[in-house]
Amino acid sequence: MPLAAALLAGTALVPTLAHAQAQASDPGEIVVTAQKRTERLQDVPLAVSALSAETLGRQQINDTNGLVAAVPSLTYTQGNNVSNSTFRVRGIGTTLFNQGSESSVSTVIDGVVMARQAQGFVDLADLERVEVLRGPQGTLFGKNATAGVISVVTARPTDRFTARADATIAELDEYRIKGTMSGPLTDRLRARVSGFYNDVGGHITNVANGRDKNGFKSWGLRGKLDWDATDNLNFLATLDYRKMNADCCQPQYIQTTTPLLTQLLGPVVASRHNREVNIDAPSFNKTRQWIASLEGNLELGDHTLTSLTAWQDFDFDNNVDVDGLYTPSPIFVPFSNGKGVLNGGPAGVKQFSQELRLTSPQNRPLTYVAGLYYLDLDVSRGFRRRLGSCVAGGANGAAVYGQPCAVPTYASTYHEASSKTEQFAAFGQAELKLVDALSLIAGGRLQRETVSYWGNRPGLALVAGDTAQLGASTGSGSTADTDLSGKLGLQYRFSRDVQAYLTWTRGYKGAAYDIEVTANFVNQRPVRPETVKAWEAGLKFDLFDRALSVNAAAFYADYSDLQVQAAYTDPVTGIVSSIPTNAGSAITKGVEVEFTARPARGLSFNGGLTYLATSVDVDGLSCPLPQQAGAGVSNASPMNSCYRLTAGGTPYLNVRDGRLPNAPSWRGSLTARYESDLPGTDLALFGQVTGNAQSAVNFSLEQDPDAVQKGYATFDASVGVRRQDGRYSVTLFVRNLTDKHFLTSIGRAGQLTNAANPYNLTGFIPKDADRYFGANLSISY
Repeated sequence: MPLAAALLAGTALVPTLAHAQAQASDPGEIVVTAQKRTERLQDVPLAVSALSAETLGRQQINDTNGLVAAVPSLTYTQGNNVSNSTFRVRGIGTTLFNQGSESSVSTVIDGVVMARQAQGFVDLADLERVEVLRGPQGTLFGKNATAGVISVVTARPTDRFTARADATIAELDEYRIKGTMSGPLTDRLRARVSGFYNDVGGHITNVANGRDKNGFKSWGLRGKLDWDATDNLNFLATLDYRKMNADCCQPQYIQTTTPLLTQLLGPVVASRHNREVNIDAPSFNKTRQWIASLEGNLELGDHTLTSLTAWQDFDFDNNVDVDGLYTPSPIFVPFSNGKGVLNGGPAGVKQFSQELRLTSPQNRPLTYVAGLYYLDLDVSRGFRRRLGSCVAGGANGAAVYGQPCAVPTYASTYHEASSKTEQFAAFGQAELKLVDALSLIAGGRLQRETVSYWGNRPGLALVAGDTAQLGASTGSGSTADTDLSGKLGLQYRFSRDVQAYLTWTRGYKGAAYDIEVTANFVNQRPVRPETVKAWEAGLKFDLFDRALSVNAAAFYADYSDLQVQAAYTDPVTGIVSSIPTNAGSAITKGVEVEFTARPARGLSFNGGLTYLATSVDVDGLSCPLPQQAGAGVSNASPMNSCYRLTAGGTPYLNVRDGRLPNAPSWRGSLTARYESDLPGTDLALFGQVTGNAQSAVNFSLEQDPDAVQKGYATFDASVGVRRQDGRYSVTLFVRNLTDKHFLTSIGRAGQLTNAANPYNLTGFIPKDADRYFGANLSISY
């Protein structure tokens, strides 16, 4: 790898840039790095939501999942583990849950791209800000950002000693603490150490043992060293470790119409307000992540050369009780399995990345950012499944549904697989002033990528004596692709306070192989790259000496070769199966508005509104269960109706002009805050109210009519006191003030649910679907 060697050498010779050279800005102005250079938010020709650490703290947003409360164009769908959960920006997110595939919304921590979406659900501790970039961002951020980027920027070491500690306590056994210390070690060396610990009790009760479910414990440490090696060379070294042990994520039964299932759930009663489960198999989700990075800046005259070297090591393991029933031993059931013992397994991500970037000075007729990027990624996957059942006859006697049998039988399977990606890329983006106020924007990213896989499913049982659940399949393969993505646009600056822009962007998400247990490792075709072409027109302006700031954008994006789970007919065997494939296209379009208003001293309003229209065409999806009975045989591939390729075969559905999952037509938020000094003291009082509202969503790509969450609104409020110099503050808060109920995912149950019994549903009810109170204490020095 001669280029990789060259990049590594470049790292040693021209290390990392720790200090971005900021454009001059007035106090209180928001500064972002959305274009890999430091700029005022109002100067960036791009839709960006920038949330400071202070803003996040005021709204009790503790992790990336909570960002949806502050960014109307961002939604979150809960899955049974972090790998099956997803963010969506403007309706676009991952619809292919496979360890071999990338996310559509990229999470970036201090400039380092997380390779898989499971890595992106992180605690937000000791931050400078979070930036949510909307729309395709592949030109500067790479190939797993076709929908957008969540960029987390952590705080840097400081030139003077500072310390801060925050503690939060809330109902339902929620305890959080985080702290940081920062300051100089020498005239040229600064350090920062921060950490957090969370113990959040579950809000779902397992009636089998009386314990709470769906809670978690997490902790993390981060250390930074900031060294001015010379007057024009700076290094920033970061080591970040975090770990989570979650007693989750077990869905709740929200509807049952099969009498036997209703009986077996007892004493749990299925309903949309059900906050109980009755399970016996372990249900857990564990993650561990190391990130080490070395960033350096070398000032070359008025240019800056940046190097960012990073290593990542991420481990994940989980299990879920697939039947969701209390079955200490297998029971007789007319279909489905009689007991779920194991259903989960480990996954790992090891990644090395190297970026070299040259940044021109600001305020010139021509400004640009150009660089090289190298990625070496290894993803491993293992899976274990073991299910129990009862066969009538012999010692078991006649089948008595719902009752355990004397001699149960078990079926199990396991596998090991891996995927490797190597990528080389050259990228750049420039702005050229055509006249004093009008600039041309042009950028591109040329990347060459090789993806390979290896998989081995021995076709043996996991436990001796079990029946092998799946046949043997062992094999490997590789694919390579070269792609040119890019950006073109115009920006017009009416004044320092007003600008408008129009951009066209092409985005790209790379090829992928299936490395899950059900994959065909012998003869697997890769999922082709997914591409997008997007237009965006925006207007940003400040009025009345920044008493009012408004950012508005209209957008249109056309996605091709959607990577989804859909039907595939093997050209050799003719067997039809559901696999990761390219099966459709999607369009998202709409309007976004964000604003901040400060009409009077101490009084502020900020919020946003997104209107979104989506359309998706996808072939070969699994037909929703209630519609399967009416599926006829057809070779004509009918649209928006279920069909079978053969009599008695699997029913499929081709969706036309459907709506993307978890993509509300409109979604908005509004925060009102008032602060006032307490006369005769050094204290200030404050109060804040935040409202979030959205229209109905369907969580199913198959347009399942029962997977719908109706529109709803929630309100959070807080009051408190702080010292005017910010040394300490005490906040009392309430989440979901009106106790509004909602779900973050809905789907068909797996147990005792088929085309003849289709109306059993499960879903995820978040803690925020209940009203609860809490308090926060913050002390700083």
